[in-house]
Amino acid sequence: MKNIIYSLVFFILISFTASVAQDKQLDEIVTGVQANYEKINDFHAKFTQEATVKALDKVQKSDGEVWFKKPGKMRWNYYRPAKDEIVSDGITLWFYNYQEKQAIKSPVDRVMDTPTTTTFLSGLGKIKEQFIAKFSTENQFDENGNYLIDLIPKEGDEDYNKVIIAVDKKSMFVRDIYLYDPFGNLTKVSLTDIKINKGVPDSLFKFKIPGGIEIIESHSTVQHNSR
Repeated sequence: MKNIIYSLVFFILISFTASVAQDKQLDEIVTGVQANYEKINDFHAKFTQEATVKALDKVQKSDGEVWFKKPGKMRWNYYRPAKDEIVSDGITLWFYNYQEKQAIKSPVDRVMDTPTTTTFLSGLGKIKEQFIAKFSTENQFDENGNYLIDLIPKEGDEDYNKVIIAVDKKSMFVRDIYLYDPFGNLTKVSLTDIKINKGVPDSLFKFKIPGGIEIIESHSTVQHNSR
């Protein structure tokens, strides 16, 4: 019985020590990621997106390019399977559906009223203030050796109940973003060919309205898969 108690105490001490070390490492990672993005004025990357619709057991794949610029400017250009655009100058957000010849215009403060990784990447968010961060319950690392960090919104997010970011161990840049909604659907966005502080012009974040399209004014919260 004594040996069992000693063994139990030993494992509790080992677990506590490991937990303290892990918490310190996690804090250093989150701090490193935040510090990285606070140094960035503009950001460009290629992306691939996989949206898994659980009810249909279907995966929708797309790809394109994304740009961010402080404060709060962003552009998502989708090339495949459809040429869609999401553009924001920090005040107004446009979602342009090329195939439907339709553009939805929304105030940014209505669209981005919940903490997501998009607000963080565009320089508007603070990880520690907006999220509870912890190592992923599934695995601390992905197949490429990147850290997997769960981000749970502190104030709650009706559209995404959990976000996982894959953080490059060397650069401390976010490589993959996993967005889980309450219905079990998953959207994964992977970033490659990342370039920072290359002097992206403000004109890139001005939506040029094509002729002959329908414009819809939206004054309510609108959600899109890219977020």
